[in-house]
Amino acid sequence: MHFTVRRAEIADVPVLRALRIEALSNEPEAFGSTLEREVNRTEENWRRWIAPNVTFLLEADGKPRGMVAGVQENEDASTVDLIAMWVHPEARGTGAAALLVAAVRKWAGTIGASQVRLKVTEKNLRARRCYERCGLRLTGRQFVREKDGAIELEMACNV
Repeated sequence: MHFTVRRAEIADVPVLRALRIEALSNEPEAFGSTLEREVNRTEENWRRWIAPNVTFLLEADGKPRGMVAGVQENEDASTVDLIAMWVHPEARGTGAAALLVAAVRKWAGTIGASQVRLKVTEKNLRARRCYERCGLRLTGRQFVREKDGAIELEMACNV
């Protein structure tokens, strides 16, 4: 597979929506959101994923196969939250996820952030190992996810 990562544009809202719904349909336990919430998002809400925040799309041989979003913290502009990361099962284990994480880290640097952080469920060992390979480390902070009580672990890295 040949991968490309590109920043989503407003015209990509249907692609973003389809990827997010596919991700939540296939692996609802991996995300803090719910399928119902994502299906009911407004067009304007999807547009906010793209600007002022950022969303990157992963394409494999021209087909959308993954996504990730970055959100700059309101209270702490030095921090970017990496959210909504998903790679299609057929593209896992290929380095595709590392490309998405790298895109968010690079973007974070361009907006003056010094740290990227994320939350990953305690039981999602594959994702945790992937993030560790990308340079993120456990911070020791953990949270109880509202939707289902799952334990989420915070990971972070410098930009």
